[in-house]
Amino acid sequence: MNRVVVCAFTVIVAAFEVRAAAAVAGFDDVPVPGGVEALAHALAIDPVPDRGRFIVEASRLLYDTPEFRNAAAAAYLQSVRLRARGKGEARAAARGAQRAGGSGPANVDPDGVDLVPIPLTAQVWSDAIFRRRIGRDEIALAILADRQAALLCHGLAGLDDETLEYFAEHPPLLVRLYERAAPLFAAFGGAIRVRDGHVVPPGGADAVPLWEAVVGEKVTRADRFVLALFDASDGRLSYLYDTIAALDPPRRAFALGLWLPAAARLERFKILAGDGIGGMREWHARVMPFGRSSFDFGMALSRLIVAPDGAPAPPAARGLWARAFGGGGEAADDAPIDAAWLAMNVLAADVRQRGERIDQLSFAQRVFGASASDRAELQYIVRSMSRYRALVLTLERMGMRRPEIYTAALRHAARLSGFDGRRGYVAQAQFQGSLALLARMTSARTLDAARAEPLLERLLALPIADAGGAYAGAVARWLREDLHPALPTARDIEGAIVAGLSGLGDSEGGSVRSTQRVSWEGQSYRLDFAASERNRLQRVRERQHALPIDVPLQLSAAGALLAGGKASPDELRDVVAQLTALDEDLPQRSRVEEADDLPAGVGFGANAHEVLRRAIDELNRALRGRDAKRAGRAAEPLVDLADDFLARSLLSFAYAIHIGDPEGTVLLADDVSHRHDFGFALKDPEMRARLLWAVPRTEVAPGVPWHVSGSLLGLEVGLSNLALRRVATDHALEAPKLTSNARDMFATSVSLMDPLQLRDEDRDAIAAAIDRGERRLAAAIGAAELDAAAAELSLDGRRRRTLQWTHAHEPSRLASLLSLTELLTLGGGRAADLHAWGMAVPAANGCFCSRLQLPGAWTVLAGRPQLGLTAAVLPDVNFRVAILLKELALPAALAKVVLSGAIQDFIDEARPTDDSDWLSLSRAARALTRERVEDYVAAATASGPLMPETERSQGKQP
Repeated sequence: MNRVVVCAFTVIVAAFEVRAAAAVAGFDDVPVPGGVEALAHALAIDPVPDRGRFIVEASRLLYDTPEFRNAAAAAYLQSVRLRARGKGEARAAARGAQRAGGSGPANVDPDGVDLVPIPLTAQVWSDAIFRRRIGRDEIALAILADRQAALLCHGLAGLDDETLEYFAEHPPLLVRLYERAAPLFAAFGGAIRVRDGHVVPPGGADAVPLWEAVVGEKVTRADRFVLALFDASDGRLSYLYDTIAALDPPRRAFALGLWLPAAARLERFKILAGDGIGGMREWHARVMPFGRSSFDFGMALSRLIVAPDGAPAPPAARGLWARAFGGGGEAADDAPIDAAWLAMNVLAADVRQRGERIDQLSFAQRVFGASASDRAELQYIVRSMSRYRALVLTLERMGMRRPEIYTAALRHAARLSGFDGRRGYVAQAQFQGSLALLARMTSARTLDAARAEPLLERLLALPIADAGGAYAGAVARWLREDLHPALPTARDIEGAIVAGLSGLGDSEGGSVRSTQRVSWEGQSYRLDFAASERNRLQRVRERQHALPIDVPLQLSAAGALLAGGKASPDELRDVVAQLTALDEDLPQRSRVEEADDLPAGVGFGANAHEVLRRAIDELNRALRGRDAKRAGRAAEPLVDLADDFLARSLLSFAYAIHIGDPEGTVLLADDVSHRHDFGFALKDPEMRARLLWAVPRTEVAPGVPWHVSGSLLGLEVGLSNLALRRVATDHALEAPKLTSNARDMFATSVSLMDPLQLRDEDRDAIAAAIDRGERRLAAAIGAAELDAAAAELSLDGRRRRTLQWTHAHEPSRLASLLSLTELLTLGGGRAADLHAWGMAVPAANGCFCSRLQLPGAWTVLAGRPQLGLTAAVLPDVNFRVAILLKELALPAALAKVVLSGAIQDFIDEARPTDDSDWLSLSRAARALTRERVEDYVAAATASGPLMPETERSQGKQP
């Protein structure tokens, strides 16, 4: 601490009147005249926070930005400020508040009073902060009316008893934080712990030298240490302190470098706390104390895989990662990455690159670990990931683990990226469409990873022509000769592919889990996902009005026959007959009609009728002249046309997989898959290359037809909203309060959920553990039991306080303060065994998969509404469905079908205060009733996987 700061601090101490120890207290219950509901209404806060957390929540909601977002709240608080100056001015301001938003002091009933807790006593607030006497009945409003005081209050609420007592005994410390660092203390103050006048930093005794070195004060001088911590580096050091405190022990050890040799530990930590954390230049904690940068140090640490002692999991060599991130450095540098290296090489990049580098690290650790021995190959894969994201994430989801597969796929994709316009569109649709089929067949269990891998290798080995059509019939050959024999038997290839995409039922040698007998409302059903999906796909294909895939495959085979120059007259006549029939069956479409479905940057294809008629004429001449070689002239145009048709068929199939309800509005138009935008209109080659393999997203713009841009892989993410269905239509809908990002993430979690992984024993374990957790809370008698529960859940100080206060004043509401994941954990449930019931948020876990976040994760993930991370920590609707399915004695595998309706209603009806209000969302999830679930199940019997047994007994086939 510099001399000026020391002198100023000394003056404050000397000037301040020392209060008697008897005046010091931790938390105080103060009245809110009119009650919290009226005050919340005046402040435009809805829903009303619980009394135990009212002041803390109101402080966050009112001051998370420098400017008020609500005019009524601003006017009301101004009236509170003026009240201290004169009643007449206050009344005038109140009238202004009512005019601005219909709320104000006039709405507060003076006869109603609610008690709410605040940290410290009204006397300490009056003497230390406001420097004037404020009555107990006005102190809550006085705090909320003053931004600095409200933010200080928010930070103090996170302190434990002994720490809060220390602050109360050191008023100059409170004054300095109020005047200089209230926003920072609001965000990060909860991490401070003081014991016997000493600061206990994150990491305990082993970390004391590290923190003293970077803060510049001894932990034994707690007041000076705290002030220096919040004065330093515009909040970045206090952010680091708070972030490390919130981590689990292994990641905390990694961040502090406790796994490193003692001699290197201090130097590396100084780098981390200095230039490393200073890389977040776009983030300003004083302006938005509760906001976080999209991809910051906390996000990087939350995704990193480390050993129990904190050492990073392989691959972790600095040389490898320096090259993978596009930098220099010695490729042979085998020293493992540490927290300082991570900060310097991730945070120093711009926000977009940070996200990519975090994804690269976590992907390599998840997929390869120590198995990738070829460093150059691994560097190539991770460097390519930012450009081919959907490709590598799909290979991971398929269970591919050999680096050679990724390398072959990336090189094949790179060769195709050189084609643009119509040729590029056809080539990408064939390649990505074929990969989409394989990916779906592995997730449907038609193929396992061991059977899918050789099929994938043969697809990646297909030749790519430098002239003419990129594949020249090679993909058609792969579909006929490689994929088709691996599929269930059907009358044609179209039927075999539909069956393969649907999964295997009992009669086809599939898993018993794919078909179950269910008794429901006195009737017998079979839960048959394979038959249901086959039925749905067939109806979607009919609505798409698409050519059966057999047509382009036969056309391609005919072209290959003609190209050989050895076709017999009978074979030529057969080809003429096929082409004539196709010419007659193909619908006539004008160029205007075709242009409606043409993606930007993609030109018109050849006129199919003209190509067919020229080929027929050429073949008839060849027959008349008995010239088989002349027939070869028709081969290339036919092969090119077959490739064009095949591209369209594969696009249609890729969409059919994820398009949801066959009766949905998206199928009212022509086949929307043909509008798919790979990015060929983009002028920048780098942007175009990235969009080709970007995770798909829907594009909605005035004057532009609805379409999807990006890759065909991961289309379930881009079309996730189509996985939901609105069952209840008997009431008017209000505009949803959930942000579009949060809505998309909840929908994505449904679209990526795998019903075949949802086991009845896990359903029962979830219900039993949550019940035990609720009973454990209800049986808690003293503070020690609550503290033990809070420690198990890694609750921050504010939530611990809220639990304690609610236990004392409103014990019946105790369980409602925890999420269902937290109750499950308290009841002994193992989150690691229940990922199939979790949430799928690519920004939180980086994969096309479902994950159940552990309690405490929200502390690190919060403050990023742009990423929709609220959904990542909130599987409460999923768990509530599991509980109700158990009550109804229905199979766990039905959960996805039920959730398709439940999540839609949840999105429509949930009313959180803001993006960080996960608790209101949790309560909305728990409001799901047995009757609503019965409605969702009934919908599943109408058009879903619950099929009446009478259909089979009467000989009806799906």
